[in-house]
Amino acid sequence: MTDHKTRAALALIATMLIWGAGAVFIRSTAVALGPLDSLALRYVIMTAALVPVILYTGGWRIAGEDWPRLLFVSLVGLGAYNWFVNEGFARIGAGLGTVITMVEPMMIALLAWAFLRERISASLFIGLVISLVGALVLFWPDLMHDTANPVNGYGVGAIILACLAWAIYTIAGKPLFAKYGAFNITVLTFLLTAPLFIPLSSKPLATAFAELSPRIWAELFFLALANAFIATLMWNYGARHLKGAIVGSFLYLVPVIAVIAGALVLDEVITIWLVAGGALILAGVAFAQYGPLLLGQKMSDAH
Repeated sequence: MTDHKTRAALALIATMLIWGAGAVFIRSTAVALGPLDSLALRYVIMTAALVPVILYTGGWRIAGEDWPRLLFVSLVGLGAYNWFVNEGFARIGAGLGTVITMVEPMMIALLAWAFLRERISASLFIGLVISLVGALVLFWPDLMHDTANPVNGYGVGAIILACLAWAIYTIAGKPLFAKYGAFNITVLTFLLTAPLFIPLSSKPLATAFAELSPRIWAELFFLALANAFIATLMWNYGARHLKGAIVGSFLYLVPVIAVIAGALVLDEVITIWLVAGGALILAGVAFAQYGPLLLGQKMSDAH
């Protein structure tokens, strides 16, 4: 791999670490504040931090012909993702919801193939399938518990639409990342979606912030600046330099890291299902990235 691709892979691993750990704090703030209030307050923090940055750097200067794509990526990609993922997980169990999100790498691979003409190699396809099986094993007990009760169809549909929205954000945004840089586009997409979510707060913003405990303050800052902005910035950097399907395969690491974080922070029990599923997921991601070496192909064929 070239240096760019190595750095892109490392950036994606760092992103998965942040997103996996962030799942703990998303649950915590959603319980304490409600999912929509938590999202609204995170966007307030991001907006306050990012507006001065984009004004200082001049990164808001986008050519007129690129604004339709930027608005599409922001609203249909990032905006729709945030809305549907909140709607979905408010209505269905975490186990079932997480398994459903594992179709996201496949969606990214298919969109990359359809619109960017990126080839889906045999090793990549095998790696994605191995990781998908690992996700099923990882959440099998939760999945059985969730599906034993009536499943909310709207919740399932919302999670699927969230996955599609993130795939659209990743693939439709690639030309913008390449032209303007991951940093500028990441900032602009968050700022363009802020007006959609800040009004969702059920209380006046000053009152909502005044009622926060120090712990919730810290968690919101982590979610707004690290989990949302920095992680998305590194994701977009990876999307710029690697094939879309390769980028998507890294998403399978999120539940593995989330399980480890849950065990460390929330004292959640690690079962044989979690160990076996996590091992399969890691094997699948590794095979998607380095499978050509095992199959005797050149690495350049995979990228």
